[in-house]
This record gives sequence, C-alpha cells and structure tokens, in this order.
Amino acid sequence: MKRETTEKMYARAAGRYDRRLEFWFGRVLRIEGWRERAVEALGPLTGRTVLDVGCGTGANLPLLVQRVGPEGRVIGVDTTPEMLELARERVRRSGWTNVDLRRGDAVTLDAVNERVDAVLSTYCLGIVSDLDATLRRISSVLEPGGRLAILDFPRTRPDSGPVRLLHPIYSALLQAWGITSAEDLDDEAQRRKWNQARKVLNEVFTDVREKPFLWGLFMLLTARR
Repeated sequence: MKRETTEKMYARAAGRYDRRLEFWFGRVLRIEGWRERAVEALGPLTGRTVLDVGCGTGANLPLLVQRVGPEGRVIGVDTTPEMLELARERVRRSGWTNVDLRRGDAVTLDAVNERVDAVLSTYCLGIVSDLDATLRRISSVLEPGGRLAILDFPRTRPDSGPVRLLHPIYSALLQAWGITSAEDLDDEAQRRKWNQARKVLNEVFTDVREKPFLWGLFMLLTARR
C-alpha cells in the first residue's frame, strides 16, 4: 500500500484502532501473547536501543520499555500523525522518558539516522509498499549482531483450520473498520510478497527463523544482522 493511502486509512481508524485490534486479535483470535514472544526473541535488551517500525498507537511500548530498562531507549516510527499522537499520549500517561517517537516512512526509515541494537515490527511490514527495500533498510540501521523480530501475516487465508471459514467475515470487518484494504487482503499477492521477502532476508541477515501459528495465517520471523 502506498504511504499516502496508509496515512489516510489509519488517520480515520486511529480513534478506534486499539479497541478493534483488541477485539479481533485479543478476544477472537487470541494471539496477543505472540507480541510478547516477539519482544523476547530480540534477546537481552537492558541498556540498549530498540527500533519499533510501524509503532502505531504504541502497543509494543510497555513491553519494550520494561526490557530496555531506564538506561535503554526505544525509538518508535510511524507514518500516521493521528496514530503517533495516541502513542505519545501513552508515553505521557506512563511517564516514560526514554521513548522517542518519530514520524517517518517504514520503507525508507527516513526518520532514523543512527544505528540500533534491535528492530521490532508487528503487523506493519505486510502492508508496506516495498517490503524488500524495507528489509534492506532495516539491515542497514542494525548494529552487527543485532536482532530483528517480525510479527505479521504472510497470507490472508490459511490453507486449513477453522479460521479459513472466518475469512469472508474478518476480511469484511477489517476493511469496514479501516484497519486494512482489499489490496492487502489479496492472499495470492501476500504470499508472493513474503516468498520474495524470505529471499532478501536470507541474503542480508543470518539465522533466519520462521514460526507459523494459527494455521499459518500469522508468523513470528526472527533474524540476526
């Protein structure tokens, strides 16, 4: 999806985004525990700097701030001002002083000029306009030995399982809620995108591992720079 389209879509959805995501991912699919697993996959983070690509409203921030500790730092990047404002409000309420939120493009990471020790991205990279370029750019900002964890959907319709029967329902809901577009729910296109991305990952990273869950609809992908 193009950056301009993404901004407009998530600007409209921002106010209800957390509640709708909690309903679908938390209550219906019950997969929110994988967010914590993704953070754990980054390894020891105390005193280190972590980049959250597509940080949205800041759902990952509580987990990351706890892991980096007061001496560490969290950088969150998102392209939608309305989503970032909700993340900033979360930071203000929590009193965190080591969180730096920036507006920027996930593909170019134009808001990131420094190297970081780890990169996390949850439910973002599957909708970027150029996933291959994004992965290469992430590699360029990671310190040697730094870890990457991606929580995302490599397909939009599983090959088996009861979730396959829910596909028409959740596709319609996600579009109606403004959380995703018909383009991003194209199962064949999504599979092609991630198949190509796996080649890039193995080219620019080491120790690439993929853990599918929920009948392959989602995955936790980890790698090392």
